[in-house]
Amino acid sequence: METRRPFATFTLVGMNLAAFAAMVARGVSPTNPDVDALLRFGANRGSDVVFDGEWWRALTCMFLHIGVLHLAVNLYSLWRVGAFVERLVGPAFFAAVYVLAGLGGSFASILWNPTHVSAGASGAIFGLFGFIVGFVIRARNVLPPDAVRSLWDGIILTIAINLFLALSVPYLDNAAHLGGLAVGLFAGVMATDSALERQGRGASFASQLIVVATVAGLGGLAKVKTENDPTARLAVTFDEARAALERRDLGRVEALATEVIGKSKDPVAYLLRAIARSEAGDVDGGFADVSAAVLESAGRDDRGLVLAEALSLRGSHHQAAERHAQADGDFSRAHALRPEPVLLGLRGFSRLRLGDVDGGVSDAAQVLSLDAGNGAMLNNLAWGALHAGVDLTFTLALANAAVDASDTAASRGTRCWVRAARGETAFALPDCEAAVARAGEPLDLGMLAFLRGQDEEAIARWEQARRPADVRDVAPWLERARARLDAGTPVREPGRVAADGASEALDGG
Repeated sequence: METRRPFATFTLVGMNLAAFAAMVARGVSPTNPDVDALLRFGANRGSDVVFDGEWWRALTCMFLHIGVLHLAVNLYSLWRVGAFVERLVGPAFFAAVYVLAGLGGSFASILWNPTHVSAGASGAIFGLFGFIVGFVIRARNVLPPDAVRSLWDGIILTIAINLFLALSVPYLDNAAHLGGLAVGLFAGVMATDSALERQGRGASFASQLIVVATVAGLGGLAKVKTENDPTARLAVTFDEARAALERRDLGRVEALATEVIGKSKDPVAYLLRAIARSEAGDVDGGFADVSAAVLESAGRDDRGLVLAEALSLRGSHHQAAERHAQADGDFSRAHALRPEPVLLGLRGFSRLRLGDVDGGVSDAAQVLSLDAGNGAMLNNLAWGALHAGVDLTFTLALANAAVDASDTAASRGTRCWVRAARGETAFALPDCEAAVARAGEPLDLGMLAFLRGQDEEAIARWEQARRPADVRDVAPWLERARARLDAGTPVREPGRVAADGASEALDGG
């Protein structure tokens, strides 16, 4: 065996690193990429490969990885075994074995589960392990006994190490491992056998053709299996439903999701129908569907991603209905499965509404420290903090962050209320005026009138509040406006600032 530099192995390692860097550069999570992102970059899925004719996925999936740990394990394995095999058979034949084993692994994955999304180099790498085993089996009679024994020791140790490392990575595609291993083993036996027959002049064309035909046969079997798999056909319906949701064709989404639910009570179908019904105004139907999605996810959602999304949506339903204790529970469970700032923000708002000031402030502080940049979430936190009696300096920081993230009527209105609570009339007025000019919400109209000293107008506006939460929020301000009106307290010029630079507080405020 020549001691040459394994340039093909270097190249494959580089290609895997480049693919991972490209995904991360385009916003894909380096630790927990979602299924949609993996499919967008070329992951393997039988329904896409067969029904959409995207056979290239069987190849591209070999260069994608499900997080940095998955990448590290596979590149370590590739470096260990790839360099050995390349030095053994040369770069061209090594690359051919690698690709064929990888394709065999992809097709085996489709055969095992046509709807499973898979990615990674492990099928190809296990193919290299198989190739070495096949080589040793066929060449054991012509190699020195010490060399055979050394090779066997190295093979067993290397496979044991890599199996241990591979098993430490969740969501393994063992069908791809076995498929790649089988193709590699077959290639090793065939190539070594023909090379020995030809007295070391390399594997014959016929032996190589047999291996290629075997992989093609696996692809054919995968096609037949997928075409006759009812679950794979349902996956196509799911894709149509998602496409309909993107173009806001809610009726079509509901119809397609209902079709899937009739055949298989899939949690994703319930979730899609819940979204469609909720956005169409069917709040009760949406809540019933998202609750069904939570129940059906148990035992079927191996990564917890569907369950996390279902819990998040159900929590939002609870929150909109002022059921904040239930919302807190759902958001907490969702955050444990998928730790994202938006879930902290949603939970923090519900905790503030429940009167759990410490818990709400803790969540809000984490959101601020993470610089989440979600204006609506920050605005809700600021509003909740204001009416839960949280320190006004911290509350103003939340309101400022909300405006910085998304300068909307809602965020300007909330900051107006916070500044009014701080007695900063000069700063509150411009925010209220901007909010009223953009949306004209009754609560903000009332605050603007209050700041201008128009107490009768403020009272009339705030008395229009109908939602229980709004009634509670304006109650203290109504009391102030009525007390000031009854007392006939003269109103100072709005916006007058004290000589020390601090705004004077309003009477009664």
